[in-house]
Amino acid sequence: MTEKLKSITFLIAGVYVSFFCFQNVAIASDYSSPLAGIALEDKLDFYIGEAVFQKFWVPSPSSTTASDGLGPLYNTRSCNSCHINNGRGHAPETGVSGASVPSFLIRLGKSYKNTSPIADFIYPNIGDKHYGHQFQGQSSPGILPEGDYYLTYSTHIETLTDGTKVELRTPNIHWTSLNYGDFEDSTDVTLLVSPALVGMGLLDNIPSDMIIANADPSDKDSDGISGRVSWIPNSNGNENIVGRFGYKAATPSITAQNQLAFNTDLGLSTPLNPSASGDCTEYQKTCIDSPNGNSTHLDNLEVDQQQSRLVDLFVSLSSPPAMRNLSDTTFLEGKKVFEQSACASCHIPKMKTGESSSFAILNNRTFYPFTDMLLHDMGPGLASGFQSFSATPNEWRTAPLWGIGLSEKTSGRVGFLHDGRARTIEEAILWHGGEAQNSKEYYKQLNKEHRKKLIYFLESL
Repeated sequence: MTEKLKSITFLIAGVYVSFFCFQNVAIASDYSSPLAGIALEDKLDFYIGEAVFQKFWVPSPSSTTASDGLGPLYNTRSCNSCHINNGRGHAPETGVSGASVPSFLIRLGKSYKNTSPIADFIYPNIGDKHYGHQFQGQSSPGILPEGDYYLTYSTHIETLTDGTKVELRTPNIHWTSLNYGDFEDSTDVTLLVSPALVGMGLLDNIPSDMIIANADPSDKDSDGISGRVSWIPNSNGNENIVGRFGYKAATPSITAQNQLAFNTDLGLSTPLNPSASGDCTEYQKTCIDSPNGNSTHLDNLEVDQQQSRLVDLFVSLSSPPAMRNLSDTTFLEGKKVFEQSACASCHIPKMKTGESSSFAILNNRTFYPFTDMLLHDMGPGLASGFQSFSATPNEWRTAPLWGIGLSEKTSGRVGFLHDGRARTIEEAILWHGGEAQNSKEYYKQLNKEHRKKLIYFLESL
């Protein structure tokens, strides 16, 4: 049994949201329960923030001024549509309309190649001049969506040492419509599935110095692992700061990540991203000239400072699920395999927050996310279509592993790696290359029993 709240609707900052009365009920494990022990006022704001996270936005003009401003071009109508219970999204199945799957995104960028991992090199994050930084398949009435597409999957077989054959799949994109002309010749795409939002407040408060200290860009210890910090420009562009969120660690904070999603995925103006036209470009004049939901009582924005703060609080104070099966023999033996395979070189088990977190409950907390928050070369098989700031196409931030075994239970969705191509944890392991090649080869040589123990361990995190 645990605390749950009964909803009562009320108005705050011009937004109808839900107030809650405490009651004791049993709830399913997911990634969106509040951290134990948070202050009462924070707990109330947590559930209000969850209501903003879940609410559906509508296009302007609308009588619901607190929820209008959607689009004009967008991918989804609510944060929760992509992150059900803060869980991960999924990739479209073969032949399904991509625009109908809001948790799958297509980022656009320049395919100029710079594959040298130079620590202080910042590659500008430039999108397509016609379509912007992200492809949006939904639109407000009277506005052409950017188009649609579908995926097919090519496959190949990975054969393990004991003869076990595992089918791996690679997504291939096919455009069915491009409503604003062709892409620029230099434009390429990166396919992304919405990530799980697990323990984001804890990750946000790992001291930058700790992330930097774990980096080894020139592999001085000769262990084959050369994690690099994702350096990105700050908001003023006058210095580089540590990136930590997104598959390429291209945003520095929960606030920046949330507001970027509001602006790009839903087409809403925010304090950091005040464009009410979202990702519209100058070639999409009807989009730019469309009515917006900027309101004087909402800081002349669509998502004002109050709503942004509440969503940040909800995401920050959502609790990661507890590790399970800790005393189980299979768990302990799987842990040993994990360590022997050198997976922990990148998926560092333990981290600790600093002393100056936005919320006191996040200060000086030891936790187990299984990530170093660094960029690693994962090989050409997983390369993105373009560089993102200091992250080269082959480089990805180490994915936190906590909660990975609860993916389907949390959101009803499975699909691992940045584009959801891996249908199982085993497939995800077998896609590892680059710095993780040796760990992959170690896995391939394990017998069936040891592979099962490793997967059991990972599913228990």
